[in-house]
Order: sequence, then C-alpha cells, then structure tokens
Amino acid sequence: MARAAKTTSGPAATRGVVTKANAADHEGVRQVLSHYCAFIDQGQLEALSELFLPAGELAVSFAEGPPARGRAAIAAWYRGFFRGWPKASHARHKIFEPCIRVDGATATASTYFDSDFVEGGGRVTILAGRYEDELVKRRGRWFFARRTITITHHYSPGKAVEGMKRYRARR
Repeated sequence: MARAAKTTSGPAATRGVVTKANAADHEGVRQVLSHYCAFIDQGQLEALSELFLPAGELAVSFAEGPPARGRAAIAAWYRGFFRGWPKASHARHKIFEPCIRVDGATATASTYFDSDFVEGGGRVTILAGRYEDELVKRRGRWFFARRTITITHHYSPGKAVEGMKRYRARR
C-alpha cells in the first residue's frame, strides 16, 4: 500500500512556491533573468553588469581562472568573450522555465537556456546550457550575487537565410 507524502508546514514549506506574499519577489527574480538575456543580445555589457551586486561573481564552465568578481570584471569578461567570436548578428537568447526559490531577501534560480546567433559567414550557431544563480534583494531590487554558466553543448544547424527569402522562393 502506498504511503501518503509527508507534508511540512512553516517557512520551509513555501520555498519555491509562489504565494501572494512572495509573488512580487518571484517576478523580480524573473525580470533579472530576462533583462540579462536582453542586455547580452543587445551588447549592453555595462547594463548587464549592473544586474550583479557590486561584488557579484560570474563563473563560466569553459573559462580559465577564477570567477570574475565585481561589475567591472564581469563587463570586462564579456568584452573579452565577444572579441573571441567572429562577427555575429541576430542574437536570440532564450531561457526556459526557471525554477525559482525565494527565501526572504535571497533566492536561487536554475534555468536552461539556448542562445543562437548568425556568425559572419552566415552559419547559425547555438549554445545550450544551464544557469545556476544566487540572487539577493537590496533596497527593493534583485541582483545576481553569483551566476554560474555551464555550456552543455553547441551546434550549427546550417546556414542562415535572411528574412523570408527562402520561404518566398518556394511559393
């Protein structure tokens, strides 16, 4: 005979659950995650670094050395990262159903992502992976305290075609 799941009560029971009391915090965390994607796609690296606490950390699975610490170091890391890529356009960074757990003025988020772009030669490249985030709320606003990026794989489905050129040619 199956046993009923044990239930808990108190603050631990609501971690990860959206309630009236914490809905604004869940949305605040979600907005930080979304703004990160928009800023990175638009190349707004200073705005991206402002999503981190002044002493925030960025750890990346493929990066050598210690995590980037502080906003200036985080922006510099991204500038170096983008210098290493061929000229790219049409960046589209997507996150999938973040698992957010709010606990007062701290939160964690685990999120899968895909980021695709068109390289200079027209080849589409897709990076896929996972973000593991620790966030802190300061003066009513959420910030990354630490973001860990793990790239699980990358691939190219082939050459990009601008706009509707190929589609229109088939009609």
